[in-house]
Amino acid sequence: MKKIILAILIALTACSPDAEIIIETVNITDNQILDGTESIGTGGIYYIDSSVTWTNDRIWIMNGKVVVREGGVLSIEEGTIIKAQNGQGVEATALVIAAGATINALGSFNDPIIFTDVGDSIDYTHEAISPNRKATDTGKWGGIIILGNAVVGEDGGRDDIEGIAAGYSWTAYGGDDDLDSSGTISYVSIRHSGTQLAGGDEIQGLTLAGVGSETELSNIEVVGSNDDGIEIFGGAAVLTNILILNQRDDAIDLDEGYRGTITNAVIVMGSSSDNPFEIDGTEDSTGAITGSFTINDITVYAHDNPESGKNFLGDWKSSATGLTNNVLYKNVDGLVFKGIDINTYNSEELLFSNINIVTQLPLINFFTRTNISNYSNWSQTVESAEEQNGADESVFNWTLWGSLK
Repeated sequence: MKKIILAILIALTACSPDAEIIIETVNITDNQILDGTESIGTGGIYYIDSSVTWTNDRIWIMNGKVVVREGGVLSIEEGTIIKAQNGQGVEATALVIAAGATINALGSFNDPIIFTDVGDSIDYTHEAISPNRKATDTGKWGGIIILGNAVVGEDGGRDDIEGIAAGYSWTAYGGDDDLDSSGTISYVSIRHSGTQLAGGDEIQGLTLAGVGSETELSNIEVVGSNDDGIEIFGGAAVLTNILILNQRDDAIDLDEGYRGTITNAVIVMGSSSDNPFEIDGTEDSTGAITGSFTINDITVYAHDNPESGKNFLGDWKSSATGLTNNVLYKNVDGLVFKGIDINTYNSEELLFSNINIVTQLPLINFFTRTNISNYSNWSQTVESAEEQNGADESVFNWTLWGSLK
């Protein structure tokens, strides 16, 4: 963390022109110079309509739905800690970047931006590691939601994000601009999120809806989401270097004809995690709006002792279309692929390549729930992880997972 130098001048003989001056250099840590905390919102909905900056000289406390509306810009300095009040249900705290708004959250390898909950005792003295929260702590607040104007596979090409609020224009997403930009998120850790709002509506660690390809999304960690790690509704967002740890539902959930690319991700399943991938196709009933995703270079670690009915290897369903390439599965003996859509698979709209499973078991053991027979054309068992397979894990040393390895 940053340090500033304070020079203290001490005059030993104040009245003498020949007095000896001693200059003492004192290191003062961020925590000592913190201007306390600063609260954003008081519950309910808090709007940001101008350009504001959250600085790393204090801890920011979000309370309620903090919404950056169209035209607004939220900038967050590297190393900043943001905590969310832990209201549950409709009172859950969340950060929403509306379509036409911008977020610029630029952390760094040594000073990532951290989003966590108000019960987390972490401060600027802890080097990004909480003194009290565990990676398995989930559902303490909502999460981050980014909405955009890219193409969405939904009737009419637009939709409203689920569960946040009703009757507001800022909940809408979708359009015709796949090059839309919502800003930048880089070196950001999102922790202990995913609380349920009501009736099966949850907020994920990170939700992207109608987000365009000019949005820069890289070096993102999601830890302990009570629902999905990252869920993407349509759009053409491009994500690189993603780490998802201990989510309760799916790590990467794609819906509404997502047509972007996800490259280089590590997924570390918890005992109650469902899938590393849950992928659906378009929801446009006319079939006019389609999408084809690309997933490249992923390493999946299953849990040592998963709960019954948990830790599947992936579910490609509901007319999913796209390519899943270079996935390395580790620690998966006894697990199976949950499903592969037979229709899009047979039509070659759903493709797989270079799927490697570290095991000594027969390959067929992992495909007992699927209806396909030629999986050996693109998958194989390997005795050990080969360097060229899966993700480049060296880029994740900045994450909480990297520090725990």
